[in-house]
Amino acid sequence: MEDNYTEAEFKTIASKEISVAYLSYLECDLIQVQFFDDITIGIPEVKELANATKELTGGIVPVLSLVITGQRNNISTEAFSYNIYTELNITQRTIAEAVVIQNLPTRIIANFYYKVVPRPFPVKVFESREKAIAWLMASKAQEPSS
Repeated sequence: MEDNYTEAEFKTIASKEISVAYLSYLECDLIQVQFFDDITIGIPEVKELANATKELTGGIVPVLSLVITGQRNNISTEAFSYNIYTELNITQRTIAEAVVIQNLPTRIIANFYYKVVPRPFPVKVFESREKAIAWLMASKAQEPSS
């Protein structure tokens, strides 16, 4: 399997800018969330993000999720653990989520947090987008329904 993926390899189906991020829904059934710098994410921003995702994907959360953090981002504990899927009637079918964090201390904290507070799907933290996408594609390929 190819280890280097670029955005040019995946056609963008739809995109949208919200107050805290730019979202792209790519043809490989991947939603990419590029957070802006210097933002704080609370429950209102999580709801905005979920609504934008629902709008872009037609109501179904994509199989693959790529989250790219900005510089100096902060997410509240309440927002991180908030279950937006039930509230917005979104079908949760995520196979895997990759989080790109370039700041080493934040990456260490995120890795610890995901071990202590697991998600219902695999989550892995990366320092580069390319490695994150390669892992997501490998995760999708391992799914029985693929």
